Amino acid sequence: MNLSHLRISALAVAAGAVLAAPTLADTVGTKDGSTIQGKILRVTGGVVEIETAFAGVLKIQQSAVASLGTDSPVFVRYQGGNTVQGAISTATGGEVRVAGPGAWATGQVDNVEAVWSDPSDSPEAKAAAAAKRAWAFEAAVDVIGTHGNTDSLATSFGFAATLVGPQDKLAFYAAYTRAELEGDVSANNAKGGVDYSAYFSPRASWYVREEIGTDKIKELDFYSNTAAGLGYAVIREANQELTFRAGLAYRYESYEFGDDISTPALDLGLMHSYTAKTWRLGNKLTFLPSLQDFANYRIQHDSFLELPLASTQWKIRLGLANDYVSEPQAGKKKLDTTYYTKFILSWK
Repeated sequence: MNLSHLRISALAVAAGAVLAAPTLADTVGTKDGSTIQGKILRVTGGVVEIETAFAGVLKIQQSAVASLGTDSPVFVRYQGGNTVQGAISTATGGEVRVAGPGAWATGQVDNVEAVWSDPSDSPEAKAAAAAKRAWAFEAAVDVIGTHGNTDSLATSFGFAATLVGPQDKLAFYAAYTRAELEGDVSANNAKGGVDYSAYFSPRASWYVREEIGTDKIKELDFYSNTAAGLGYAVIREANQELTFRAGLAYRYESYEFGDDISTPALDLGLMHSYTAKTWRLGNKLTFLPSLQDFANYRIQHDSFLELPLASTQWKIRLGLANDYVSEPQAGKKKLDTTYYTKFILSWK
């Protein structure tokens, strides 16, 4: 092979290497002189997100960005609502240029309100998706028994359906529990209810709720708690919420033996939830004092810790529930405490 052949081969290899090289990446230039290459995913809320090969997705404050550049068309919206589609480049002085179909659009980096590549990622599409209500369901079951020196059997079943939107929440629930110890029934109760709340400001809301049930051990044939009032979220974040409630209620209890209760009441409550990456904590407390006799009241409390079982839809819920009646029927205790372990199947 002569020298000319070697030169031709070298040129062919070099040309092949150039053709095989990846296309020019998007770029983000910062005001401190750094240049980051990757794929610009979006600009929204004053944050630029760029996916890099070396550090995954980086989020950069838009106020620290001096230039933007893309090697393929994207959607760009400037402040004021002007939207154009095209490849982005940044001229000297920080002027962002977008080569739209048959037109140019220009503006400073600080004037860029949003950037997106997929139409489904537009601010309107994301706002519409966030505004949609979504149902979530869960079924609970727990059966625990022992046989030998002590014979016992405890069963509980529950179901809940929740419709959640950005500004309101509707929840239905039902539960049944029965327990036997040495042939004697130690628990036999059922309840069901509905709770609706809606925000009329970032933290203030109104609510209505209704719960009905029965408790044969307390000789309570039927009870009903109907309430409505206002709520205030001291904490309202994506992973945590703490809300206090205050309103008026009607409390009705019909007993197999003894005097029935029929009275207007206050409805005071606390609702708290915290969701971490691998667990969830919940607390609920309700105080119902009679307006006719404040010494006659009922307190209901429930706290639980919920843990996922592997990567399935099944979860385990460990909890403690209390039901306190200040003026119980003759021969009955004021406080009932329940420790429970439930297996939860959740789906949407």
